Amino acid sequence: MDLHVIDAIDQHAFDLGASDAAMLCEKLRDTPINIVPHVARNTQELRGVISAIIAYRSSYCDPRKAIPYVHISCHGSQDELLIGTVDHMPWRSLSDILLPLQEKTDYNVPLSISACEGFYGWKLAWGIDKKYRKRRPYYSLVGPTNKEAIGPLCDAFAQFYRRLLMNYQKLKSALEQANRSGGVKLSYTYGSEIVY
Repeated sequence: MDLHVIDAIDQHAFDLGASDAAMLCEKLRDTPINIVPHVARNTQELRGVISAIIAYRSSYCDPRKAIPYVHISCHGSQDELLIGTVDHMPWRSLSDILLPLQEKTDYNVPLSISACEGFYGWKLAWGIDKKYRKRRPYYSLVGPTNKEAIGPLCDAFAQFYRRLLMNYQKLKSALEQANRSGGVKLSYTYGSEIVY
């Protein structure tokens, strides 16, 4: 599986070495997980990255053959993400940006939001509009419920991906074991669990 890691952090964070793509590549270098790094400094670049992910592998159009796993790293809060330095993006806007990728994969994209309170991405479900053919904003969503430091958060995601993508554990089991191994608590939800 391809793990597309989108670093949508500000320049200062890059200068400090807070790139999730670089940290995950280092922590998972002994695995066959294909980490594909991307950078998005603003909302427009994030749209371009989603287009690049769609074009990355033609088999993404057949969910039985290949599905991209999307990991977005940025600053966040319960109500929005901060893309780059100044682009505040409400969950509804992220829903709109992800729609072409969702359509390409028949609404089967697993999503991780590596941001403070990234689990609140479940609010994507409240932001989808009539353009969505299916009432599922993501296949699954993983993220922290609290504010977290970047290092421990990336460690938790590395443990999660190792168990999920390499050891083929079920999402719940992989997450529980990752949570036991570190100081960060990740939570999850499935898009199909959202009640409208």
